[in-house]
Amino acid sequence: MTHPLPPGRGAFNYGICYRDVVTIDSNHLVTVVLEKSGHRTLRIALVVDHPDREQLHELLHGSVVEADLPHEWLQGTYLAVDLPPGTDPTVLVKILKAPAQAGALHWEIDS
Repeated sequence: MTHPLPPGRGAFNYGICYRDVVTIDSNHLVTVVLEKSGHRTLRIALVVDHPDREQLHELLHGSVVEADLPHEWLQGTYLAVDLPPGTDPTVLVKILKAPAQAGALHWEIDS
């Protein structure tokens, strides 16, 4: 259930999810994931120049708030949603399918 983001899109830490145990180097960069937490991350990148971007932002924001899922926006265009263990993302994925096919956004679920 992954739809890769285009290269160079997004400021995401791939392969790391909330509550994972990691080691860092002297530059404070993650070097190894020691233990996975079971959380997954839904990442969404809205296409900046798409005419439906503002409406999609509002729809997505409302959907994650309604689902009571922790989330974070970057510049109103990139959204990261924490999916705790046992969370079924089906409702959110259904919302994403049509805009993704229309080229309005890109998404993926990382574990």
